[in-house]
Amino acid sequence: MGKLKIEMIAAGTKDGKERAEKNIENAGGRIGKLRYSSLGVFQITAQNSNENPSWSGSFDTDNRRKSASVTFL
Repeated sequence: MGKLKIEMIAAGTKDGKERAEKNIENAGGRIGKLRYSSLGVFQITAQNSNENPSWSGSFDTDNRRKSASVTFL
């Protein structure tokens, strides 16, 4: 589980950087050095769950099919 979590965080970070670059490019600006980054909540819930996110995170242990999400601040 730990390795998968690290891979998901890496993929989310890469995706976030690409989205930021597109936004800045479309606005005619440029991206400078990263000054601060914080990992927010890591949620693992039942697949297609309507469970509300919690700042303490959640980790579903009852269901075999799961969805995971990471919130970066």
